[in-house]
Amino acid sequence: MVAGYVRLSRDDDKKNYVSIENQKLLINQFASESGYVIDTWYEDDGISGYSFNRPGFKKLLEDLDHNIDTVIAKDLSRIGRHNAKVLLLLDDFKERGKRLLLVDDNYDTLEDEDDIIGIKTWYNERYVKDTSRKIRKVIRARQEKGTLILRVPFGYARDKNDKSKIIIIEEEAEYIRLIFEFYLQGYGYRKIAVKLTEQGIPTPSMMIHNRYLSEGKVLKHKISSAWTDGMVADILKNDFYIGNLRAHKRARVTINGTDRRVSKEDQILFRDNHEPIIDKNSYDLVQEIRKKRIHTNYRGQSSEGNILGGCLICKDCGSRFTPILRKNNTKRKYYLCNTYNQKGKRYCEYTHLINESDLIEDVINYIKLCRNVLAEIIRTYDMSDFIKEKESIEDKRRILKDSIKKNKSKLKVLLSQKLNELTSNAGDEKIINETYSELMTEILAKINSYESQLKELEDTRITNSNNQGKLATALQVVDSIIDKGNINRKDIEILVEKIIVDKDGLPEIELKYGLSKLVKYSPAEDLNKYEHEIILTTMKLIQQEDRTYTSAKHLSEELTKRGYKKCKKAVRPYIQIMISKGILKETGDRLKPYEILVSKSELNNRVKIYMESMSNRWYAANGFGIYP
Repeated sequence: MVAGYVRLSRDDDKKNYVSIENQKLLINQFASESGYVIDTWYEDDGISGYSFNRPGFKKLLEDLDHNIDTVIAKDLSRIGRHNAKVLLLLDDFKERGKRLLLVDDNYDTLEDEDDIIGIKTWYNERYVKDTSRKIRKVIRARQEKGTLILRVPFGYARDKNDKSKIIIIEEEAEYIRLIFEFYLQGYGYRKIAVKLTEQGIPTPSMMIHNRYLSEGKVLKHKISSAWTDGMVADILKNDFYIGNLRAHKRARVTINGTDRRVSKEDQILFRDNHEPIIDKNSYDLVQEIRKKRIHTNYRGQSSEGNILGGCLICKDCGSRFTPILRKNNTKRKYYLCNTYNQKGKRYCEYTHLINESDLIEDVINYIKLCRNVLAEIIRTYDMSDFIKEKESIEDKRRILKDSIKKNKSKLKVLLSQKLNELTSNAGDEKIINETYSELMTEILAKINSYESQLKELEDTRITNSNNQGKLATALQVVDSIIDKGNINRKDIEILVEKIIVDKDGLPEIELKYGLSKLVKYSPAEDLNKYEHEIILTTMKLIQQEDRTYTSAKHLSEELTKRGYKKCKKAVRPYIQIMISKGILKETGDRLKPYEILVSKSELNNRVKIYMESMSNRWYAANGFGIYP
């Protein structure tokens, strides 16, 4: 097969002679005179010849391995303007026995009688570098004069009648002022982001998308449904909002290289260039607070060595969990719902906070109790169960993808309807915004939920080959855990499919290979025994109190000393049981949080009554969990 290759880019002088149409005309004429017929065309429009990362050209090179024998182009500069790469490419054509014909250069790779081909490739590279240098000089000159049309941030737009003028978009400006006001009131980036999302304030990308739609344009960038701390931080530190224009913020060292950030000292600054949204005093105060602000580490720092990986799932929204490290008196690692952490309680109401050490202890206890059941399953293994599960997952994936697609279509329709109503009923803007904000939030929440569920299914890997062997490996891991008394990341990856965590931070463990569905045995009796030990110990600790009150901290420390590793949060379910039985009362006083309501002698009688009512506290039919 014979292929024609054409290219037009910003390097060219835009004369008609090098247009795509004229290149094709020239190649067709040459092919006809030489006895060829062009079977297929490859083209690149608007891409520099210095780069070899061109879609059309890359496809041509791929097809050379199949059915393309001859390539015809106008001249060597169409193939590329990078001297070394072009020469290597010509050698590659020769080695593969492929033919490259260049019309204007009268060049044929199979004959190769052109002694000055190296000079031509050098000149082509020099041409593109000279062009690039000239363009950079022009841009730099316009930057220094302030006449270069730069993109403006959220809150501003270019005047339609005069692109050199920058105007304020008042609706967006109100939100920017609100962000500065929140920060000066003491809110941090994260809390401001959550507050804006909860109030239904559209994100910058949503606002710009709506503006583009009203102008008949389409925003190509991703639209964010919720505010993030990064968005807030970018607005707070941007001095464009006090009337400053900065040019030459990024620069490219090489042609087609990566843009690099230029230091503020080397940027070109134009003060009082446009109308400010924020007054300079407020802006300067915000920058001073940003530099001096002490981080309380409430949310903690992301930590390394994440043993539980991505197996933790939020029971309410289906999101993964993110690890944090809190530094109080001791370092403690926790996990919390990523949706809550990133988007706030509007999207997931609770933190689902869970302590890593407590969770690992629960996992080990469950694995120990299920050891004999696992051995029996390996002995009576049936492949058909896994095949059915895989087919079921594929069906769920299809349904979720359809649901996401339908809801995204609904969202587009809503946006269009909102714009139409705002255009025709300008006086009812507030009512329209409130109505559509509620509808859009509902749809976005659905999309978020479906996408989380889909990600969970995508991450599930059920393989049908050698499953019995894998189960045998799993049993070896279980025996190893029992012997050494601890668990590591590799053990988790082999054994645990997922751990679902509820709003109180209580886990349900599901093993891999569908084992949880096959486990007929419930370890409730053994778990109840362990649980009753903790409850009884808690009651004895209350009985031993010399004070008229107790606290979660005290109970946590004493239980840990006795071998039950319980943090303050993990103790709270037991405290709630004591409250429900009239043993404790919550006071609201941080120094004396729980008042002891019964005498020491009466507690002895309460122990018997309480233990009789706790026969089914544990739920472990399809996992592991504690339910008060």
